Amino acid sequence: MSSAKKWSKKKKIAIIVLSVFFVLIFLAVIAGVIALNMYCKTADYQIVPTQEGVTLIAHRGFRAAAPENTTAAFEEAGKAGYWGAECDIYRTADGVWVVSHDITTYRMMDKSAFIEKKTYDELMTYKIDNGSNLEKYPDLKLCSFEEYLEICKKYNMAAVIELKGKNNTEHYDEVVKLVEQYGVEAVYISFHFENLQKIRALSEDDVYYLVQKIDDEAIELAKSLENCGIDFNGQKEENFENSVIQNCIDNGLKVGAWTINDTELLEKLVNNSVTVITTDAITYWDVQV
Repeated sequence: MSSAKKWSKKKKIAIIVLSVFFVLIFLAVIAGVIALNMYCKTADYQIVPTQEGVTLIAHRGFRAAAPENTTAAFEEAGKAGYWGAECDIYRTADGVWVVSHDITTYRMMDKSAFIEKKTYDELMTYKIDNGSNLEKYPDLKLCSFEEYLEICKKYNMAAVIELKGKNNTEHYDEVVKLVEQYGVEAVYISFHFENLQKIRALSEDDVYYLVQKIDDEAIELAKSLENCGIDFNGQKEENFENSVIQNCIDNGLKVGAWTINDTELLEKLVNNSVTVITTDAITYWDVQV
């Protein structure tokens, strides 16, 4: 009898542990869904008076108006009069450059896959199923890099191209050739300084080193590369401390800030001589969203 009771206690403990485990998994899933929705959500667009010398760049296209990094978002950016449209690029398994912020399709499309492991034709069977005003843009597909460049050319927008990860650097010549083919002004940006070094060997276009926080190392790296600026997280208060922005300027570096969706923060940046602004939502034009 004592043995049976002892086993019963163990069984009860196991049931309790399993119950707690499944509850934690459930809560993690709910938290993940909430985080994903917050990540995809963008600020409402805001109209500001035109300011001389301020350059507005549409982050992943005008993603407050249309699903990010799609032909619709880039078209909306062009209609809204942005100086440039920022995009993120990856190379498919069969060598086609496409536009996506994430390396997988999970967040933005109806099927999940690693972009670099699929062919372009395979990815064309997927549909965009997330983003702003999705109902206005039915049957959206993954945007190719060439489609993006075509839209930039159509609206005379600069192509602001984020080089993601450290893969496919040996194929950057393809990217540069496409930019030259479409005849658009280009700016290359990356969190990986090695990517900028590679692109500098191929192109004389502007490059910006993306950083969360401006520090001495970032400044020295940017200074080591010809015609390189620093593009920093404009929402971090520490980037306004200890005259770090002015230090960049004093060292001959151009400065930009991302991702600015608050007009008061925009004014603060402009007052600190930061005039290259990447935004999801701020526009000079009264557009219909």
